[in-house]
Amino acid sequence: METLKKPNLFWDIDRDKLDPASHGDFIVKRILERGDIEDFKWAVDQYGRDFVAEVFSKNSEKFDLKSNNFWCFYFNLDKSKCIRKQSTKKQSPFWRR
Repeated sequence: METLKKPNLFWDIDRDKLDPASHGDFIVKRILERGDIEDFKWAVDQYGRDFVAEVFSKNSEKFDLKSNNFWCFYFNLDKSKCIRKQSTKKQSPFWRR
């Protein structure tokens, strides 16, 4: 099945209106989140490895920890770019030991 027609990737939009040229960021992000190896190969062939890595870098905080770690390793990114920053600077006294 063609990547852009897969309902498991694009269940929430009208797939007929999906344009690979203008919606590249959205398509690649969705493939990195929910795609399989064939979808990933399609994205790299369509957009290039550097573009796919850039989309991941811009959205890395939106991925779950396991996926984030995998893609950081795969794209050989600096770990400091992949580590999520703590939302609060000061810890609550309830969490101290």
